[in-house]
Amino acid sequence: MEYFASMKQENEEEYREACEFAIQQTVCIQKLFSGDDGEIGLKAIDGITGHGNDTFDPDPYKSAYKAGKRAVSVILRDIIERDVKEVRKQMNERKENE
Repeated sequence: MEYFASMKQENEEEYREACEFAIQQTVCIQKLFSGDDGEIGLKAIDGITGHGNDTFDPDPYKSAYKAGKRAVSVILRDIIERDVKEVRKQMNERKENE
């Protein structure tokens, strides 16, 4: 489960619950940004966050601020491109290998 590998849970049940919740969030975000309206909304967010822009600025604080803004679009696009079926398959394979 590469998408959720960073989740550190105390036991397998908590890990699976966290993964299921993350999958639900992913599905909701994918639905939200599907279709023409979703694409328009995502383009608006890209414009606001500077998705296609360089984040470098001689002032390191401005550079960090720009990178943080840009990260919003990067994260949303990553979520939109996730393959939920593949994640569930990886969860099941992990269970079988235990």
